[in-house]
Amino acid sequence: MKKIILLIAIICLIGKQSYSQTTFKEKIKNFDDICFCNVGLAHPKNILKLDNNMELLFALKTGKTLREIGKSGIKYTDSQIKLLLLSGLIEKKDSIYKAKVPILSTIETVQLREATKKMAKDIVPLILDDYKLLTKTLISQGLEKNTFSIFFAYVLDGLVWTILENNKDIEETNITSDKPFWDGTFWMIEPKRNFKCGTNSLSSGDYTINVNWSDVSIISVSNYDLLGEFLNDFKENGKITKAEILKEFENNGLFNKNGELQIPVFKADSTDIIYSQSENIAKKVVAYLINKIDYTTLLSDFSGLSKGQKITIIYHEIMWDIISVMEENGQIKKPVAFGKPKEAKPQDLKDLIFIVKD
Repeated sequence: MKKIILLIAIICLIGKQSYSQTTFKEKIKNFDDICFCNVGLAHPKNILKLDNNMELLFALKTGKTLREIGKSGIKYTDSQIKLLLLSGLIEKKDSIYKAKVPILSTIETVQLREATKKMAKDIVPLILDDYKLLTKTLISQGLEKNTFSIFFAYVLDGLVWTILENNKDIEETNITSDKPFWDGTFWMIEPKRNFKCGTNSLSSGDYTINVNWSDVSIISVSNYDLLGEFLNDFKENGKITKAEILKEFENNGLFNKNGELQIPVFKADSTDIIYSQSENIAKKVVAYLINKIDYTTLLSDFSGLSKGQKITIIYHEIMWDIISVMEENGQIKKPVAFGKPKEAKPQDLKDLIFIVKD
């Protein structure tokens, strides 16, 4: 308990200070910060938002002594350094402080994405027949418009990670007394992609509701707390019954006038055809990631990264490249909310949401 109080006190002390970072913020505005992590006391992004912690992190990309930091004109306090050390964002060896967060410059990112685009082009033919089968299944069930989100959010951004974790190809992320803030892989990369999307998930017992999101989309879930209640209501009653939930999502097409769901609901079970076809695709992606990539030659400038962390960073790029390659080939089409965001209507939200029962 004393340790946690001390850590919180450090955050509070730093929060009272203020530095001008206008120039630095301009410099890093095209960086993406990505965290594949489990969060405890604080998300690394929130720690880096305090004062000029982000500027300190970038200054320490290649390692510096405190004296060298001071000479560079960057202001800092002892409590800032302690917080960055305690939260695992920097490390100290002898008198050298160095960022533990990989920071990929434009040159490094271009090189990495050239490699991952080639990998994606190798993967797409391996999974194409299974993808076509999944598409046919979804069409037969009246779920054609959900194809993109199930393929990306459930297969590429879901089952692939699950299999990698189950096979221990990537490390588990756990909050412990040694890692009370966060645990996982966090990195900075420039430039931002023109398009990327991700997945938000909420669980209730053995049910999980998944939302495919993208920054380009104008429509989104209006209230995630009520979406959680939406899931509970469905789990208990087999449909939506509560007036507040019906009113909140009445324009999104998630259910009909009787409260019956109009979004995909399927089981994570080999007897469910959507699941079994999705799993077949995910297994082939994982097989490529593990057997066809030489991780010793990738991200070689970041010696502190484990193989699992490299897989995490590289696959994040590959999964978006797979979408890009398939779109270029005319094999997949973005939902209206992502492909034509200005034309999207509230009911198009239903194309981005599905429920899975474990």
